[in-house]
Amino acid sequence: MFVYYFVYVDRPFRKVERELLDRFEELGAWASEAYRDGENIRARMAVGKTPLLAKEVSLHVGEPIRAHAHTTLPLMWDATGSPGLFPRMLADLIVAPLGSSRAQLTFRGSYDPPLGPVGEVLDRALLHRVAEASVKAFMDRIASALSQADGPATSEREIINS
Repeated sequence: MFVYYFVYVDRPFRKVERELLDRFEELGAWASEAYRDGENIRARMAVGKTPLLAKEVSLHVGEPIRAHAHTTLPLMWDATGSPGLFPRMLADLIVAPLGSSRAQLTFRGSYDPPLGPVGEVLDRALLHRVAEASVKAFMDRIASALSQADGPATSEREIINS
């Protein structure tokens, strides 16, 4: 399954890029908070009656890949606790310029639903929304932190199911 989401930050690309790379260590905390947001949505949808099995997430951030017009951070996002029940998200977090005073942060990720064909049906019916909500919350947290006092970030999203 694919998840694609992007947000705008009303600050110049180089400032946003520098700030993102300087706040590298905060990405894991933002991912954990975003995961809990997604799980809260799952709970409100009343998916299952058992307590949540994954309590935290682990976010591994690869070395930044800098190109002329953008910088990419490779990500691997795992739920801890019961790895066989939760998918691993492999993604890229990309920061790119949009003119001279705006930057775009893009999340391009994919995961394979766990539990084979049953997991695929559950994912298409419901659990993909939890992944979308987690990614949205993650990106919105990053954009908010990088926007600082320069005004709110704006966002758009496109979800692609495969």
